[in-house]
Amino acid sequence: MYNIPAMFRFLYFFFLGGLFLLTTGCAQLTETAKKIWGSSTAALERARVDGLRKTYLCTFAECYDAVLGLARTAEEQEAKAQQEEEAKRAAEEGEGSGAEPGLAQEQKLAADGKFFDVFLKDSRQKHIVAIGIAGNVGTTEVGIFFEEAGPSAIKIEISSLSSTAKRRAAQVVFEALDKRFSPVL
Repeated sequence: MYNIPAMFRFLYFFFLGGLFLLTTGCAQLTETAKKIWGSSTAALERARVDGLRKTYLCTFAECYDAVLGLARTAEEQEAKAQQEEEAKRAAEEGEGSGAEPGLAQEQKLAADGKFFDVFLKDSRQKHIVAIGIAGNVGTTEVGIFFEEAGPSAIKIEISSLSSTAKRRAAQVVFEALDKRFSPVL
């Protein structure tokens, strides 16, 4: 290459990087980074077409907090993971079936009103991504999207690439919200 001083080389690459961002746009760059990081909601956004939806008379904050109230806390997640680990060890040692303690834990959490883990939450973009839905692979993502549907109404859409996870999450979320808020018909 040419004998270019280091400062000009830096400016040259800086200029090329800026030109690249101007031509491709930042959104593409951030979405790629989110995919690598594992926090992209693009697939869940696309699945909203087939999502389950219901509208409630509540403010965004009320509905959002009510849905977050259905999630396991960090302590409950740790207890669940520890119990699963103990059940796995017991099954390996031949002391019993590993499925029974896990099932009992799921039933206990359901009785406590805790049904999923929060993978992502963003109140500005008005969505929650839940994982850990009972009966599904623990990493199956379910998107819960909130959309203004009037002055005091919120439309909630639940989407997932897994139809069973979507259906189970919708059943739990809508049942809980039906008890707290009036659904809009």
